[in-house]
Amino acid sequence: MWSRSELKTNAKAALKKYFWKALVAFIIVGAIAYGVSLILSVIMVLIGNSMGGEFETLQNVSGGSVDSYVSGELPEGLAAVMSIFGVLFTLFSIFFFEPVVVGLIRFFEKSRGLNTGFGEIFVPLKKFAHVGLTILWMGIKVSLWSMLFFIPGIIKAYEYSMVPYLLAENPDLSCKRAFQISKAMTKGNKWNLFVLDLSFILWYLLCVCTCYIACIWVIPYVEATNVEAYYKLKAGAVANGGMTINEVPDICVPAQPPVFPFGQAAATNAANAAAPVATESVVPNVSENTQVPVEAVSETAEANADAVEAPAENAGSEETPSAE
Repeated sequence: MWSRSELKTNAKAALKKYFWKALVAFIIVGAIAYGVSLILSVIMVLIGNSMGGEFETLQNVSGGSVDSYVSGELPEGLAAVMSIFGVLFTLFSIFFFEPVVVGLIRFFEKSRGLNTGFGEIFVPLKKFAHVGLTILWMGIKVSLWSMLFFIPGIIKAYEYSMVPYLLAENPDLSCKRAFQISKAMTKGNKWNLFVLDLSFILWYLLCVCTCYIACIWVIPYVEATNVEAYYKLKAGAVANGGMTINEVPDICVPAQPPVFPFGQAAATNAANAAAPVATESVVPNVSENTQVPVEAVSETAEANADAVEAPAENAGSEETPSAE
């Protein structure tokens, strides 16, 4: 069982080590999203301006009124261009931006115990199709549940909330298995996750009151806390048999003992790593112990042999006088 205060304490302790790197990581991801959106918007504006003659023709036909344009009666050429750019932006979001967001989660997961580089952000891009389609399917499933009733949609959103974190740690994890593990991890913990999100409301209000300047601290802090919750849920799922540690290996085992708990996965890996060392230290002791009895036996045998020969010599020396 875990508490919100424990998660936040661990998150603050971890974030002190890599806060500025985390802030730069968020800037990188935000710059990518904003840059691509800006480029597409500029291209669409240029194309729209180049088709200004068609706008004038449309307005003249409708009596000089702009109502026809506002109602959505776009020129055929411009409508086709906007459709193409809409498709391109959707593909960019699915197969590039979503994997990069998963990579940002991976950066937080590894930075929790290791000195991590910014290259971890782009690791899920190696499996961009698989990661992007899995996140897309998660959004579709939540949307379908939300169409039935609003509350089931929220429940399913929290049930599938660990899928991005699982893919961040293991991009090769299958889509079906990711949803199964997320369900096992969040079983009995959905309400706790919901309350955890609610506990940041005052922080979000602080962001608004400071013209979003406080987001410089709040956003990394929230994500670091979510990563702590992920590892707590993961340890519980391993203990309950909902998953195996080999499916999602712990990627944040630190080189030195941590100042905060890392969960069952780290303990398991640490024990496995220490096993060969223990074996090597035991084997020489066994060999030395086995040699001692052998030497003792050989010395005992020599002593017995000398003892046997000594009476024989004494016996011979005693028989000579009697013979004489």
